[in-house]
Amino acid sequence: CTLAQEAMAITVAARCATLRVPEDRAQPGGRQLEIPIAWVPSSAKRAAPDPVFMLAGGPGQSALDAFPAVAPAFRDVLRQRDVILVDQRGTGRASTLSCPQTLEDEHWQSTAVVDPAIARDMTRACLAEIKGADPRRYTTNDYVADLEAARAALGMAQINLVGVSYGTRVALEYLRRHPAQIRTVVL
Repeated sequence: CTLAQEAMAITVAARCATLRVPEDRAQPGGRQLEIPIAWVPSSAKRAAPDPVFMLAGGPGQSALDAFPAVAPAFRDVLRQRDVILVDQRGTGRASTLSCPQTLEDEHWQSTAVVDPAIARDMTRACLAEIKGADPRRYTTNDYVADLEAARAALGMAQINLVGVSYGTRVALEYLRRHPAQIRTVVL
């Protein structure tokens, strides 16, 4: 596949797939999610066995969509290691959850202070729009479990994490839960 970011000329060749995971791990037979994964191959004849997982920001940023903009920063990494991108559930191509109106919309940008009642009403309206998904299952804990499932499915004993913005929190939580699977962490 080709990774691209809207309005940018940079594209990145990758191998893309999806990983099927339960929305609620306590109910493995329930609703399933397709988590997008992209494998950006190293230019080495034989890549190191411990790839780099780039954890995007947000929460809510798609790693697959964000990578082309930061790909030049990974040029030296890609000489030795593959880079793996796993979208956060609810973002990008990963069972996207989005609200019809948010406080980031143009109307609200000019408002210095937003009435909490308005924010609460907008949140309720958004939750009413989300059909079939359980928003309680789109958390950092769930993303860490998805990352671990991706690592295991790809057969990697250890990985390196590069966390950007919100991704730093995800990296720290992954490190706390799965220290034996980590070689390095860059925040």
